[in-house]
Amino acid sequence: MPYLAFSEAVRRLEEAGEVVSIEEEVSAEVEAPLVIRELASSTGKAVLLSRVKGKDYPLVSGVYYRRQPQLLGLGSLEDVGQRYLSWLSMFDNPLLEQVDKLSAIASIAWLSDHFPRVVSVSPSQFKVIQGYELDAASIPALRHSVEEDAAYIVNPVVLLKPSRSKNLVVLSLPVGVLDERTLLLVVPPRSRAYHVIGEAAASRDRVIAAVLVGAPPPLQLAAAIEWAGSPGALFLSGLLSGSYTPITRIVDEIPLPVGAEAALVGEIEPGDTRPGGRVMLEDGYLAPELPHPVVRLRRLVLQKSPVFYTSIIDREASDVVEISRWRDFFLLLYLRRFAPFVKNLRILPDDAFRTIVVSVERASARDLLKLGMFILSINVSPRLDTVVFVDRDVDVNSPPDILRALLRNVDPGKDVTLMPSQGGSRDAEAENYAIVDATSSRSKAAVEAGGETASRLKELVKRLALQRPSGF
Repeated sequence: MPYLAFSEAVRRLEEAGEVVSIEEEVSAEVEAPLVIRELASSTGKAVLLSRVKGKDYPLVSGVYYRRQPQLLGLGSLEDVGQRYLSWLSMFDNPLLEQVDKLSAIASIAWLSDHFPRVVSVSPSQFKVIQGYELDAASIPALRHSVEEDAAYIVNPVVLLKPSRSKNLVVLSLPVGVLDERTLLLVVPPRSRAYHVIGEAAASRDRVIAAVLVGAPPPLQLAAAIEWAGSPGALFLSGLLSGSYTPITRIVDEIPLPVGAEAALVGEIEPGDTRPGGRVMLEDGYLAPELPHPVVRLRRLVLQKSPVFYTSIIDREASDVVEISRWRDFFLLLYLRRFAPFVKNLRILPDDAFRTIVVSVERASARDLLKLGMFILSINVSPRLDTVVFVDRDVDVNSPPDILRALLRNVDPGKDVTLMPSQGGSRDAEAENYAIVDATSSRSKAAVEAGGETASRLKELVKRLALQRPSGF
């Protein structure tokens, strides 16, 4: 099927009656997130704000919330999953002499259909703003709380490329708009972006950054699948769409995928950071203030009549949470290939995606420990620090069910394993990864545990108790 641009996806939603339009002027400061949350929750539709106070562009949100992928040009989730599994199956027999050569040739031809392709784009289709006209403050980024450091674009696709390297990293993370020409990347210490920018700084290399606002849906999903790694998100987005990702060279420093509403292109100089990043998280608390990279904006590439896009922050009614459900579906397919005892899983938005809960059937404590270590090693979520295993009859989407399993089945001295974190910590009180066996198995093997295990279990229980600040 054709690779769908973001504007085409929104048009399909409008034709299906799945967009609520608000003509009254709405402030981006706290008011807009509240309006979007209320309308999305009550109607299940995307929300288009035609007039955002003090901003030059309309804003749409809730494009993915409660949607099926086929409405956004991806086919059914099962169809997309089958394409993903077809790609994974190519690595089952990596040595050419062990497989049928005709099948191998067919597989290579199939892969080539999904590689990114450079396409020509008419200059009349976009506008490039730079120099004195450049003003990022005109973009309708949102504040969810007066305590946030800046207004944030939530759920953009961010492309990072060290200037002396051909490697391109594509992922999704919040971007703060500090002023007319300055952006702030909210980079968790365990994310791929953190390592790429750190390595570039160590070699005194600048990083070219492109923030895609309103990215094509296939690329938006591919950017969330961080563990895929080697194929690259541009290839993966083509694979997931059943087509290829068209890219353009209208900006020399970095390839830009076609179909995004806007691209904010700039540079990160070595060591250019500032404290901040206090963006609201899904659990209702502010992220800890850490030094985050600063992007010095150089140009803004816009479609002719752009509609800016951002998700809101919410544990239920947000695009980030909906896309995380799709991501978890692909992670489940991936893990089942070598751990068939895995029945379901969920990275919990209620805990700001710090905890993954995996339901299993008839697995030994040793197998669960190995699987937990593997999950923590593959960057399934940049804030992930805890893996919890539960019985197959526990609903992995229900924090109350998970709490009951923890309280009934976990002995802190035997069932909690702590491991040193290698990429920084979420805060000073959680410097270790944790693997928790909350299954009811009677054959659990005792695991050597330090004195911190009981306190870590208490912290986890508190995090899942749905305590949030009043007013969120």
